[in-house]
Amino acid sequence: MKLLIFLPFLTFASAACNADNCLRALRATPTRASSFCATYTKSTSTATTIPTFGSFCSNAPSRVSSACSCVVTSTPPPICRPSPVINAATRNGNFEDYPPPGQGVMNIQPPWYYDETGSANAFGDYKIEPSSSGFGGASGTVAAFHLTGQAPNVLPGAVLRLQQPIAYCNGTTYAFSLYARQLPPFNQDCRLSFFTDFEGTIATFETPAFSNTFQKYGPVTRKPFRDNGEINGKGEYTDILSIIVQCTGITGQPVVDTLFEVDAVRVEPVV
Repeated sequence: MKLLIFLPFLTFASAACNADNCLRALRATPTRASSFCATYTKSTSTATTIPTFGSFCSNAPSRVSSACSCVVTSTPPPICRPSPVINAATRNGNFEDYPPPGQGVMNIQPPWYYDETGSANAFGDYKIEPSSSGFGGASGTVAAFHLTGQAPNVLPGAVLRLQQPIAYCNGTTYAFSLYARQLPPFNQDCRLSFFTDFEGTIATFETPAFSNTFQKYGPVTRKPFRDNGEINGKGEYTDILSIIVQCTGITGQPVVDTLFEVDAVRVEPVV
């Protein structure tokens, strides 16, 4: 017997699934019952009739709803699973696995890209460094920051930003680190920073820390948060991660250009 359904879906009254004749009838035809119940238990039901097994439920929508609640298994919401979100841990591989100069379009290779707006005194590119550069391992591509020499006490001086979108799992603590070096002559005061648009400065490293061989900077731990934006259904949100290098002249020193090289940027969840 079929019964037209005029009632909206009723909220399940009990989490217990007692095997009465109604539930047994649905379980006897699991494929058919699951297909029906998946539609019937929507907040706005598009089902128009109860199939023949409804007779075992006294053709009562409340009993059908209750039985369906034991047949339909809800799909759990997707979960944000934090994982290393930047490039591979291997040192001195190709920067972000992008092609070296001459084998791809430079400066606009997603996801990393140089922000050169308002940076007439700086530019960025990618260059190949051999293993003899002091980094160790095989030769590979690094991100290069070319900063034009600035007269002493000129602010903001030369500044350049390398950036990419980044997705965080909300509430997860991350460790930020990278390898970098400054090539001589050291005639400018420089700082290198991790920066995000919503967080601001994560960490800053100053001139005394730099050398002409690659050194590891970090890890610096931080639990990012976003109180002025949306978090998606997986519990994550996006931000813009930047590596910023800024240099100014040193009083009494000649005005010279400065070159920074960056590799192996890492943002990893802290377990």
